[in-house]
Amino acid sequence: MATVAQVLSTKPDQPVLTIAASASVFDAIKLMADKYIGAVIVTEGDEIVGIVTERDYARKVVLMDRSSKQTPVRNIMTSQCAMCTSTRPPTTAWR
Repeated sequence: MATVAQVLSTKPDQPVLTIAASASVFDAIKLMADKYIGAVIVTEGDEIVGIVTERDYARKVVLMDRSSKQTPVRNIMTSQCAMCTSTRPPTTAWR
């Protein structure tokens, strides 16, 4: 059975993109728009602390009438994320 790493290697040059938790939501949304993606991994230093998605933006910025330039990513990110290693089979990665 293939591993997560093997599945990802079939994708055309699409690195995992990250943004600092202290960055503005505007910068995160701009990165997503520029790269045609819907989510970005959030980091503090070398540590993964969450993920921010277009859905987070819609629900926690737009619908709450916040400023994307004034709101840091850490305020809207999803911080409890399930993760797996690249050696796991994709069928078990989402469990």
